[in-house]
Amino acid sequence: MSFMVIAVAMLAAFCLQFLFQMVQKGRVAIGKAKGGFHAGAIVMFAIDQDGVIIDGCFMRGFTMLARFKNWDFFNGIDVGTIKKDDCATIGVSLRRAVLNASSNYNTIMSGGEVLEKPSLFTRIGDKIYGVNKKKA
Repeated sequence: MSFMVIAVAMLAAFCLQFLFQMVQKGRVAIGKAKGGFHAGAIVMFAIDQDGVIIDGCFMRGFTMLARFKNWDFFNGIDVGTIKKDDCATIGVSLRRAVLNASSNYNTIMSGGEVLEKPSLFTRIGDKIYGVNKKKA
């Protein structure tokens, strides 16, 4: 159990290190694709005031051994205009994360709020404890 806590803490510290590096370059657009039984992905884009991508990095995998890698595939493109056709040559989980980053950026810029879908364990806990049950 303690190994798992240490591993999660190390992964969180590693993610924050890359996030701080991106924030120093400008605003950051983040997208993620949860994996479940297949590899998930996280994408971070440093963007300028106009929403044009300056730099990017990604992490994909399903273990704590996954690491961020620098990625200049989308440099110079407006993050709000990325469509599925622009991502045709990359993997499925990475494509979902990039499209999520674009969607998140558009939502925030239009004044909305990005809502997270509850995790599997949260949904199970809600069912067990009756959090979302309707009262008669």
